[in-house]
Amino acid sequence: MTKPTVHVLGSADASEGTLRELFYGLEEEGIPWEYAAKPGADALSMAWEAAQASRLEVGLGVDRQHVVLHFSKLERDQPLYRTFARQLGQVRVLGANAARLVKKLPLKPLD
Repeated sequence: MTKPTVHVLGSADASEGTLRELFYGLEEEGIPWEYAAKPGADALSMAWEAAQASRLEVGLGVDRQHVVLHFSKLERDQPLYRTFARQLGQVRVLGANAARLVKKLPLKPLD
């Protein structure tokens, strides 16, 4: 049986730097994650799909413009957070918040 992970889906044009900061945020909080490329999809739909597929019920979607954090119990078009992919500090916090959501800890502010 595979261990539970936060699922991260990224479009083909997602920035390597954006993904790296997101993964750093997850790793800082010690939560395992797995990444898969999903060509032709937008961050919101990928985050929703990732949250539905994750046993931890938390998913992230990354495209060229946005990073989205979703939780499986939320409505598809109402993600928990969305930020611009170029705002690397916020992207890192979003990764940490995905992990903190799993651990049921207070979320960090994005500002």
